[in-house]
Amino acid sequence: MKPLIMRFPVRLLIGALAVCLAASEAMCETRFTPSVGVRTAYDDNTLGKGESDAELALSPSFTFECGSELTRLALQGRLDALQYLEYDEYNRENAQLGADLSHAVSERLTLRLGAKWVRDHTVESEFDESGITTENVARNFYTASPGLTLRLSERDEVSVDGSAGLMRYERSGYTDYDMGGLTTTWSHALGDGLWRIIGQAGAQAYRFDRTDGETEQLVLSALAGFAWKASETLEFQVLGGVSQTDSDVNFDRGPGISDSQLTFSGSISGTWTDEIWRLTLSADRSESPSTYGELITRDRLRASFGRNLTERLYLGVQLAWYMSKTAGLVRDENTQTYSIGPTLRYRLTEDITLDGGYQYTHEDDIEAGQINDRNRMYFGVSVAWPNFW
Repeated sequence: MKPLIMRFPVRLLIGALAVCLAASEAMCETRFTPSVGVRTAYDDNTLGKGESDAELALSPSFTFECGSELTRLALQGRLDALQYLEYDEYNRENAQLGADLSHAVSERLTLRLGAKWVRDHTVESEFDESGITTENVARNFYTASPGLTLRLSERDEVSVDGSAGLMRYERSGYTDYDMGGLTTTWSHALGDGLWRIIGQAGAQAYRFDRTDGETEQLVLSALAGFAWKASETLEFQVLGGVSQTDSDVNFDRGPGISDSQLTFSGSISGTWTDEIWRLTLSADRSESPSTYGELITRDRLRASFGRNLTERLYLGVQLAWYMSKTAGLVRDENTQTYSIGPTLRYRLTEDITLDGGYQYTHEDDIEAGQINDRNRMYFGVSVAWPNFW
């Protein structure tokens, strides 16, 4: 399995570069930006495991973009190497490589294709997505996302987006899963175009390969709502509806479980911005894969505020609340998390940026009756070398 895992990102990169080279005659601009970041941090509850430690992270990365009025290609790559002063068992390397291609077939039809490989650890991605602390286990996630956008008229637009993914752990004894789905979105502009009516329907299928059996789940969703550009500085989008989750859980020993649940799902977002500051508020509920061998329902409230204090100095503040809960078909999980943190970013030159910040996190594992508090401070510097031709 590991040789195949390592060949996938290489093939992804070679294939994307071949597309770019084949279309190079029609491309009018190309940008390649390598960069590197160094960050040091102190955490009084490292990875939510209870020990305080200092962290050093080295993060080289690159972006490559080329395109014309009709075709755009973007490649991104990043490596994160993290080392710890006291607890070297937390040392780890994460990596990601992605490609996004879009092509306007006509004035009305645009085709899209995305592919991505991410090698990360559950302790990070689970915590970032839902505030849940899990084990520090490496895994590889492969995704492909084809899609198209069709303008039916001056007021009507339809988007069709597919998704396929594979999650594979690098150690035995953990839950691999496959996923695939299709989402169709229709929007219709009203009046002067500041209001848009939105309708969305989707189907997502998941198969979890557990150590004690298998879980298959199908999520059907139907949402409706609107988008409103209230002014040049204020925008809203609201979507609401229902999702039905049909589940079949099989165990190697003992009877299986069949279950069907109908729940509310949706999202609300608002952005208020001008030349100096920006405020974003969002709330959403969705079903997502988890490390527990079944989908997990995640309710999220998030707010971010940013202000340019000077031409070079930027202040940001982020707040978040997460409620994550499984249906209990395989494992009961119910966790509530709060986090808040200010950040400062200073542009030393056009290509050198300094940043620092603090984050406080409170995790309440309601099912286990445990509370986890975390204070984290960091400082970093990043350097980029943009090239155009």
